[in-house]
Amino acid sequence: MATRRLGLILSGVTGRIGVNQHLGRAVAALRSSPLTLANGDVLELDPVLVGRNAARLRQIADRFNIDRWTTDLDAALSDRDDSVFFDSALTGLRFDNVRRALEAGKHVLCDKPLASNHAEALQLTQLAARGNLRNGVMMANLWLPGMRKLRALVDAGFFGKVMRIRGEHGYWIFEGDQRPGQRPSWNYRKEDGGGIVLDMM
Repeated sequence: MATRRLGLILSGVTGRIGVNQHLGRAVAALRSSPLTLANGDVLELDPVLVGRNAARLRQIADRFNIDRWTTDLDAALSDRDDSVFFDSALTGLRFDNVRRALEAGKHVLCDKPLASNHAEALQLTQLAARGNLRNGVMMANLWLPGMRKLRALVDAGFFGKVMRIRGEHGYWIFEGDQRPGQRPSWNYRKEDGGGIVLDMM
């Protein structure tokens, strides 16, 4: 049995979802209970945080006992010992971040959406294929029970011809006492990455 290190570049995990979900529930859990592979080897994550705010990165790194952090994405991508890139930065930054990671030879996992339009998504997919790189997008909301039920009802014609939809997503990012509980306004603006439908679906 050997210990295998996995260098993981984490971009954009400084927001509430990134800290609570990606770091708190996933990365921290895997670091405290390393994954045993089928051959008996143990996989240990060695993350590096990447973001725009050095003070925030330092605070988060200290909280989760992460030794490495940087505001320089290019420096992180140039480290050959880090083979996987995870991006949950703002939607409007995603295409460029993922493109740079793929060009640097990194396997990629990113939050939804992969890109703001079909052409960009296709370009990233082709770039990954040319580099023989693994890639994936987390599309968690598509598989929520309510979303699956809604899809089944639409497919069955239950609503007839759908002309207009108003939907509300019940995921609270903030507690509601200091700021409104729902998603911040930038999630709803097309100029900030495609709007709420692209961001949430």
